[in-house]
Amino acid sequence: MADLDPRTILLLGGLAIGVAFGAIARWSAFCVRGAVEDMIATPDAPRLRGYLLAAAVAVLGTQALVALGLLDLSKALYMPSLLPLGGVVLGGLAFGVGMVLAGGCGARLLVLAAGGNLRSLVTLMVLAIAAYATLRGLFALPRQAFSGATGVELKALGLADQSLAALPARIWGASSDWARGLVVAALTLPALAYVFRRRVAPRHLIGGALIGLLVPAGFAVTGILAVDEFNPTPAESITVTGPLAQTLIYGLTYTGATMDFAIAWVLGIPVGAALVALLRREARLEGFEGANHTRRYLVGGALMGVGGVLSIGCTIGQGLTGVSTLSIGSLLAIASIFVGAVLAMRWRQIVAVARQRIGGQPGTVGAVSHS
Repeated sequence: MADLDPRTILLLGGLAIGVAFGAIARWSAFCVRGAVEDMIATPDAPRLRGYLLAAAVAVLGTQALVALGLLDLSKALYMPSLLPLGGVVLGGLAFGVGMVLAGGCGARLLVLAAGGNLRSLVTLMVLAIAAYATLRGLFALPRQAFSGATGVELKALGLADQSLAALPARIWGASSDWARGLVVAALTLPALAYVFRRRVAPRHLIGGALIGLLVPAGFAVTGILAVDEFNPTPAESITVTGPLAQTLIYGLTYTGATMDFAIAWVLGIPVGAALVALLRREARLEGFEGANHTRRYLVGGALMGVGGVLSIGCTIGQGLTGVSTLSIGSLLAIASIFVGAVLAMRWRQIVAVARQRIGGQPGTVGAVSHS
């Protein structure tokens, strides 16, 4: 790579990571909505174990780069001193509800759309439009006002940023390295103990581990390999909601837009997923099943678009990349997403039972599974 300029490395790295994610997620049925469903429906919970392993590997890999002095996360998206508490919690809840209604988060919908799922493709368009409207459009000012009004300035509490490692350092006076190691152990050891407590299909664990490795890979590309001394930018890694909106705008305004890591990564996901779908002969066209079905997906996409921007990330951006930075906001965001998803699934179960009792059409218990 010595002969490649930083921008080329950035784009090729983003595309390669996206292709790898799409292929792995398609092969292993990696799905965070499915992880929530497994959590409340089965003790084996294979998709939950796959997600937790991905998160643990992401944390270990990213923090290894930090400990070796190769990666600086002080200016990362997840580390500002202002914690937008209201936006993180409300956005996470909305995103969780939305991914249940739509049958998957943005990353899962990209993987499914690549195999011919037209309802996922339409939902992705709604998600991207809602996300861009919340990020820079009609809803941008209300979002900023709400996040500012419900934010918590951590410097007032004696914390420089959102790093969870700052807490033991401040409370016990531990060195930054010891504090970071303590937090990493506290997050990963219980997760790994749960993951390997039961046997599940190997593809879930292999897929989770490989997807987890893509998070430090993304940071390595943006924060190490493709660093441009003349145009320094904060290190970033994989996330979907914001980049999906940027990709839509890039496609509409190509001559006035610029490709970056985020767009390259998003474009790579359907490429990798499509290759696996074709090789496994799983590609087939699937559409909506009626007006109610269509409405549910569209509402879910809109909720994910708005919620993903409010919470500054999605199940991948906050749930894997953000968590790997040890960000307090990221942990709150993914917890809120899980709570929102559980509430939505429970509500759908209640509605399904009520319809059966009054002699109406039987509803679907839980969310429709696409795994």
